[in-house]
Amino acid sequence: MKSTSKLAILSMIALILFGSCAFFMRNLMFGGVVATYEEAALDHSKYSEKWISYEAIACLGAYCEETETYSFVPTGHSYYYLMWMADGSIMPMSVSKKADREYLDKLTDATYDYIDGKTRMIEMEPRTFTGTVKIQDSEVNSYYTGALDEMQIYESDGWVIRTVLLDCTSSRTGYILLCGGLVLLPAFGIVFTVITAQKEKRKKMNPEDEYLPR
Repeated sequence: MKSTSKLAILSMIALILFGSCAFFMRNLMFGGVVATYEEAALDHSKYSEKWISYEAIACLGAYCEETETYSFVPTGHSYYYLMWMADGSIMPMSVSKKADREYLDKLTDATYDYIDGKTRMIEMEPRTFTGTVKIQDSEVNSYYTGALDEMQIYESDGWVIRTVLLDCTSSRTGYILLCGGLVLLPAFGIVFTVITAQKEKRKKMNPEDEYLPR
């Protein structure tokens, strides 16, 4: 098979991949917030790949840090926090942005000041986070349950412990850039295919050019 034919096939495959990516991620790229965490946690599969909001009012601290790598090169970090909800239940949430971590760390301090009786209320403005809901993987979940054990937070004592994670590590811009990167692949492939085809056509019309010094 000629190189031009191979490139054309690869370009078509890349276009199909882009179309599939754009179709399945359309809600994440173009959709708005469809539910609150309280609603989505009841049936997280129904809200998969959709934006979910949550208003943070109290935090009991971080319980896990995860480093994402590509070929042993760190590409990002995820930080997991125990969120104390308005209804008294506990939920897991992950963030990656520095500003989000700084807010949650300060909210943690303000929450414990309230718990220890230093303040009459949590003296920080609530903040709304946006992310997607999913089940934590087994390793992260073990840190979650371990942190709850250490804090002696048990369902047998009346606590409601939620296991659905609100993942706030991704953004709409990130998904758009991802799909945008995919569309560049076939674009470059098509351009390169056209240029290569033109060169091969010239060679056939002028075979003596093959022996000329370059």
